[in-house]
Amino acid sequence: MGIFKSGGSKSRPAGGKTIIAAGCKINGEIKDLDGALHIDGHIDGVVETDYDVSIGDEGIVTGLIKAKSIVVSGTLEGKVACESIDILATGKLLGEVVCGEMMIESGGKFIGESRELTEGGLIVSFPENEKQKLENQARSVVEMIKNQASIMDDLQPTEAEAVKSK
Repeated sequence: MGIFKSGGSKSRPAGGKTIIAAGCKINGEIKDLDGALHIDGHIDGVVETDYDVSIGDEGIVTGLIKAKSIVVSGTLEGKVACESIDILATGKLLGEVVCGEMMIESGGKFIGESRELTEGGLIVSFPENEKQKLENQARSVVEMIKNQASIMDDLQPTEAEAVKSK
C-alpha cells in the first residue's frame, strides 16, 4: 500500500493560499481563487475573490480589489469593496473604499473616500470603462513618481562634486 495516489487529477486542495512573491509583477486580472491571497509583489489590475487578501509590507496593488476582507501592510491604490479592511501601521491606502468595517492602526495612512457597505452584502461591480480609467490613472501616478525620483537623483551631487566642494 503506497502513500501516494497514482493517476487522478493534480489539483490544489480547497482553501490553499496563493502567494504573489516579492519581485513578481502581474498586470491583469486575478479571479476565482480557492483560498486566501497574499501579495508581496506588485499587481496592476483587478483582484476579485470571495476570500481574504493581504498585502505585505513590500506589496503594491494598483487597481480594483473585491474581497471578503483585506489587510494592508504595503500600498494599495484604487477602488476597494470588502466586508472589512485593516490598514496596519506600515500600510497606505489611496482611493475609494466600500466596506462594512474599517480599522486603521496608528501610523497607517488612508487618503480617499469611504462608504459603508449596504446590508445586502457585496453588490459591487466594476464597469469596464471604470476599470480602464482607474488603470490609466494608476499608470499616470506611477510615472509621475518615477519622474520625481529621477529628478531627485539628478539633484544629488556626484562623489566628485561632493569632494570638490570640501
